[in-house]
Amino acid sequence: MALTTSPLDDRFNDILVLESVLGNTAVADLAGKAASVYTIDINNPSSGPCYVKLYDATAATASTIPVIIIKVIHTTRRVIEIPDGIAFTTGITMRCVTTGGTGGVTNPGGSPVAVSLVMS
Repeated sequence: MALTTSPLDDRFNDILVLESVLGNTAVADLAGKAASVYTIDINNPSSGPCYVKLYDATAATASTIPVIIIKVIHTTRRVIEIPDGIAFTTGITMRCVTTGGTGGVTNPGGSPVAVSLVMS
């Protein structure tokens, strides 16, 4: 896990988050507060498809119900822009596994999956 979080500029409320090694262990409470997500950028260089799951929670496990599940096939980058944002009222937590739906505990195989979020 290699998490980097930085405000883009003191004049704005935007926060850029980069997790360069996202796996089945949740990266919890990314903004440290309620926030909205405007951009999701996923790079999956692994050997199979992965499912990035975002939760409206300060922590998450395989039994936590995700708000968003995004499938990205192997060796693909996917960027999703959300102009009005998606509000997370508790916090933003994310994980990445090889199974869609609520469950899943297996890390993607091969190279690590990287995810960046722009939120405020």
